[in-house]
Amino acid sequence: MTSPRKPYITPYAEESVELPLTFEGGRLAYRDALPGEWMFGALWARCGSRREGQILWAMVHTLRQRRCMLKGLCRVCGRSATDPGTGRLWWVLSSAPVGEATSWPTVGPPTCREHVTEALTVCPHLRRGRPFVCTVGGHTPIGVLANLYGHDDDGRIVETRHQIAIGLDETHLLPRALATQLLVSLRDIRPETV
Repeated sequence: MTSPRKPYITPYAEESVELPLTFEGGRLAYRDALPGEWMFGALWARCGSRREGQILWAMVHTLRQRRCMLKGLCRVCGRSATDPGTGRLWWVLSSAPVGEATSWPTVGPPTCREHVTEALTVCPHLRRGRPFVCTVGGHTPIGVLANLYGHDDDGRIVETRHQIAIGLDETHLLPRALATQLLVSLRDIRPETV
């Protein structure tokens, strides 16, 4: 039996990096910050890029997830998830949108048609629910999944909230956020079969 492919968005233990956090001007930062580490008003969690060693199946690689969301890339192979015939993006959601929803939020990246079955088999998050295969006409960033930070009574930087959804309009929270995943709203959702 062959082992499953290592999905593009799945991190490896060797990609974990130290996060030397500080606050600069009321905004969460790294002590050795680079300008490109902020996007959508939030600081993004650092990750390495060496795809080797022990795979962390239940986790998501922050930078590859964000890249998939922004560029419409497949969570499994990292290539385009756009259907060449229709121009629509293939997506697998952990559950079907409720009612007559015209849009739907998700942090799960697209999945190209070729890898839908593989994603349904390998992804722990998709295996837990009642997955919904669809194509979408478009998607828009609406928020981040993030950890919030502040100071404790001794002035140390501490995590105050873990993995919460923060809207891009919540400008009072974004400066204290360490973003781990991009949240997008899907529109023009159509159910599909593979």
